[in-house]
Amino acid sequence: MVFKPTTLRVYLLRAREAGFDPDEILRGSGVTWNDVDSLKPFELDTIADLFHYIARATPPDFAMKCGYACSIRDFGIVGFSMMSMPSLRDAFEYYTRYSLLAGHPLVSTVVEDGNQWKMHFVPRRIMSTEALRFCLEVSIAGMEPVIRELTEQPAITTGIEFTFGKPSSDSRYGLFGTNVIRFGSKASAYCGHRTDLDRPIRSWDGEVSHLCYQQSDKFLAELTRSRSIREQLEDLMLISAGEMPSVDDMAKALRMSRRSLQRQLTNQSLSYQEIAKEFRMRHAIALLMEDRSNVKTIAFSLGFRDVSSFRRAFRIWTGLSIGEWKAANVVKDARCVKQRVVVNLDSMRAKVGYHHTTLRSPASFTGH
Repeated sequence: MVFKPTTLRVYLLRAREAGFDPDEILRGSGVTWNDVDSLKPFELDTIADLFHYIARATPPDFAMKCGYACSIRDFGIVGFSMMSMPSLRDAFEYYTRYSLLAGHPLVSTVVEDGNQWKMHFVPRRIMSTEALRFCLEVSIAGMEPVIRELTEQPAITTGIEFTFGKPSSDSRYGLFGTNVIRFGSKASAYCGHRTDLDRPIRSWDGEVSHLCYQQSDKFLAELTRSRSIREQLEDLMLISAGEMPSVDDMAKALRMSRRSLQRQLTNQSLSYQEIAKEFRMRHAIALLMEDRSNVKTIAFSLGFRDVSSFRRAFRIWTGLSIGEWKAANVVKDARCVKQRVVVNLDSMRAKVGYHHTTLRSPASFTGH
């Protein structure tokens, strides 16, 4: 499944405007600036990897500055469609559903709670620490200018939340329209007043918005049609933001009955529990290879109820404690993650014996 690197192209253009050579940034990636500038389609994994190169080659505040220079046009057809929606709520609901069409490696979800609303961001793919930080910062920083452009009113930011720890130098976060910035949160999010979602969009056009939904559904269906049932399930696991969906949740998200889903899995000699176990194992290995020391955060991101459950499962998978495994296997270069995971997966698959009782099944789950 390939996507046009629309947002990646925008950030590389901003880097060029700041005096950086896009080809130098991409050196060693196997991708050229001409490839990106011409919007050559790439696998989403490749796009996610390329953000590592941008993050590595630019200053620490570059992502924030990119975000604040954001324009709705940066999202291509997705941005144009957002301008045609009746309200800010409708625009963001559209974005959360179709941002994949812009080749964006993060999944966004709108949550309304009391007088507050949040836009949560989680990665669609395994990403290096640097790449994920870049994508989170540029996405959250871009919220204020997008809200202002869509509604012609300033954004009212009530808080910012990041999953990563507070950096040694955090002066760049002074760009935000709030002093309430929390690090080490369970989810990365932009927070605002709930009533702001009711703001009208003056460029709203009912006929155009209806057409946008039709065309976007068509494009998304064409992109996802080639995905195997296993790949589709793993896609949904990636966007579950710390929850491990049940079989019923998955069937609902895929718009099929539980029986149909089970039949497709059986026809391919697969089981949902096996897929969930291997998914968790691969991602645990990848996150630990990134040398992320917060085991609690990793456990939550993989849907474990507590750290003890994660530690027990990890010992079953590898025969080692997390500390023992990290001492022997941590590779600091994030670009080695996927290769190392593939090598370890086959050798460890027979060791997987994780119990389904520790899976966290949310009350409801919706995947797009």
